[in-house]
Amino acid sequence: MPTGTPRSQATTRGAMPCLATAADVILDVLVERGGLHFVLACAGGHAHGVRVRFSRVIRDLAGQQMNEQPLFTRLEFLAAGRRIPLLIDTLAGYQQRRQPMQFEVRLEWHGEDGQRFRRTIRHDLAAWIRLRETL
Repeated sequence: MPTGTPRSQATTRGAMPCLATAADVILDVLVERGGLHFVLACAGGHAHGVRVRFSRVIRDLAGQQMNEQPLFTRLEFLAAGRRIPLLIDTLAGYQQRRQPMQFEVRLEWHGEDGQRFRRTIRHDLAAWIRLRETL
């Protein structure tokens, strides 16, 4: 069930009950085989006008700012069930380049019916570093 907050109720941060077919967009972190990926994903219905903003300046391995990536600034359609992984760096390389370990991501989109949603997700990559050290 989607947990994005309708823009009309944007002062709340928790889950909002929505129709099962409403789009639900997240930006997740994936660490796989040492690689750090940000994964933009859509559950439920299709999402339109998807916009992603990072609270801190984050650069990928090529030095590109995440807030300037077309995937995050101009994605007009994200199909239901779609997951788009974007390689950022190796986890060790990201840490060595002194990139932010804690940041927030603000996502905005609207569903097929035009209803607008937004959500803020907090990420702390230190948990991944500690997990890597225990393996």
